[in-house]
Amino acid sequence: MKIKAIIFIVCCAFISCNSSKNPAEEAAKMQVLDQLMAQNDFQIESNWAHPLVSNSITSIANSRLLPPGSTAGAIDIFGNPNYLRVMGDSISMYLPYYGERQLAATYNNTIIAIKYDGKPDNIKIEKNEKKQTYELQFIAKGDRETYRVFIKLTPNLTSMISVNSSHRTPISYKGNISKIPKNDQPITVQ
Repeated sequence: MKIKAIIFIVCCAFISCNSSKNPAEEAAKMQVLDQLMAQNDFQIESNWAHPLVSNSITSIANSRLLPPGSTAGAIDIFGNPNYLRVMGDSISMYLPYYGERQLAATYNNTIIAIKYDGKPDNIKIEKNEKKQTYELQFIAKGDRETYRVFIKLTPNLTSMISVNSSHRTPISYKGNISKIPKNDQPITVQ
């Protein structure tokens, strides 16, 4: 009987320690995110890409062509150039792409990444008060391809970006949000 009581007390202690959140710390984190959203001037740098797992992605993973620690469903892109920048009503994004093309690209199209610079269509920014998150969505129309982008931002300054393309299989990215550094130039790929 004593053992059951001790196990019960230990379990209660673990549960109470795990579920306690510092309200002041949570409010401070949310305030930082609120400021970034109010200024409408921030960037997201992703650390992980999550492609739609298909036979071809699995084959690449099995061939050990992915970075160390990566799997077919989670590819480590830390250190690879990537960004999604919101600057007022303009978006600039350069995200590495892992997946399958649904429509053939032209021979002179050497950029494999998801790339867009401009003012997107149907941009929506909503704050979810209950979950304490921001949700952004927009449609980015390029020369040959259209992207439907969904972004979820959390108070701990992490993000989840989901990209659905008119020419490729879906992919998502996990990363971190920050203010755009001054004198930071977009990455140019030739």
